[in-house]
Amino acid sequence: MSETPWAFFFDVDGTIIWHKPGVDVDATVAMAAPSDAVYQAFHTLRERGHYPFVCTGRSLSVVSDKLLSLDAAGLVTADGACVSLGGRMVSDEHIPAELLMDVARRVHAVDGQVMFESSDDCVVLLPADVPYDNPMGVRVVRSVEEFAATSELRFSKFVLQESDRSRLMTPENRAFFDAHFEEYALGMPVYEMTLKGVNKGAGVRRVLELLGVDRSHAMAFGDSENDLSMAEAVGTFVAMGNAMPSVKAQASYVTDTVEHDGVVAALRHFNFI
Repeated sequence: MSETPWAFFFDVDGTIIWHKPGVDVDATVAMAAPSDAVYQAFHTLRERGHYPFVCTGRSLSVVSDKLLSLDAAGLVTADGACVSLGGRMVSDEHIPAELLMDVARRVHAVDGQVMFESSDDCVVLLPADVPYDNPMGVRVVRSVEEFAATSELRFSKFVLQESDRSRLMTPENRAFFDAHFEEYALGMPVYEMTLKGVNKGAGVRRVLELLGVDRSHAMAFGDSENDLSMAEAVGTFVAMGNAMPSVKAQASYVTDTVEHDGVVAALRHFNFI
């Protein structure tokens, strides 16, 4: 067990929360909770003087109360766009409004669906005749004009379903998105996009700088492409047993699956709990 304080960064979906096969992704985001063993691991890390962080692609507005009840030292949300430390927000980056409107127009032109996320709000833009199951209770708009009329266009990321993305990515649109955004496959039929340079790794570096913790005393856990930037920001990167092959290839250690509390197994392997 290390006597030097370490910082730990835990992805959520696929890492500390299991998406049961056949269950809607939005329902899992809204209702699923970490296991009792994960809750205990966070508590033990804090008790031993370490800093466990939730580090998720989810924006702060859709981080559930069950996640907030973890004994976390802080949150890195929206793929690194927003960083909170000890309950205080220290950074929150937004996509410029003109870029957001351009994204909305391009998605709507192919009758696609897109969810825009911020620390305060989520808005789904979709065609007028498409039904939407809404377990997270997000706002729904049906036109670009209605989206433009939202109170504040201060969104940090957006999410596309794979089917919508495949229709959207004409050569012209591909060039536009490549020029302005980072894109992450999540191992599900879902893709996230953030501004260039905004990623979990940048959020992790910001936390380490604020804490005064060297990367050699930082460990991160993940399963999908949006976690790869963390591998470059910490000394030890742990891939889940259910991780994408590209994520396992970058890992210092591959643990058990999320379903079997792989983060707990890894923390025990490294003698932290």
